[in-house]
Amino acid sequence: MTHFISCWLDHVYNGPYLCYNMDILFQMALTEYLNRPNDKREVIFLGVKIPNWLYNIYCVIGIFAFGAACSQLTTDVMKYTIGRLRPHFYTVCQPDVCNGSYADYEYHVNFTCTNPLYKDNERIMKEMRLSFPSGHSSFSMYTMVYFSIYLHKRMTWDGSKLLKHTLQFLAVLSSVFTGMTRVSDYKHHWSDVLSGILLGALVAIITENKLVPSKEDSMSSDWV
Repeated sequence: MTHFISCWLDHVYNGPYLCYNMDILFQMALTEYLNRPNDKREVIFLGVKIPNWLYNIYCVIGIFAFGAACSQLTTDVMKYTIGRLRPHFYTVCQPDVCNGSYADYEYHVNFTCTNPLYKDNERIMKEMRLSFPSGHSSFSMYTMVYFSIYLHKRMTWDGSKLLKHTLQFLAVLSSVFTGMTRVSDYKHHWSDVLSGILLGALVAIITENKLVPSKEDSMSSDWV
């Protein structure tokens, strides 16, 4: 469990993941504030009355975090179960089976990495065996699909009908771009990225459809 939390934090606070999360959490909080219902319900926590819109923000972020944890846990389980080698494996490892001392046309399980730059780096030696599925692709697609469905359910501004769809398109496009960079940087095979995209999208769709109500539903019932 500790290792999973460490891996998840490495992903969340690594470059584009931090931008994804901060931007999306801000936009969801802003949407909930602008959509705050005009009812008389009150939420009391530890004897303190909490505005209903603030409670909705808590529910949105909590559900988002739950789905993100499910997506990342599934990704890590698949990574460590399959152990597929990354495209840059030979460059990073330089296994001794390639020096001519081993028989050709055989599948070698036991080998030693000889690259003096990385052979003593335990983290890199571990990461080069965790290609499938792509964690960047699964998490970014989960984030952006969740955000897109959230906007469809909760954003009801009538000022522009195309604004919501433009934001949804840009969100998903940014996730696809993230996946493509993983291929172009030789960190993943195309099938790793495709699997990660499908996994992230599936978890987001299930999480959003089962747990997040529409604006009308949230007016008449509790979230959780």
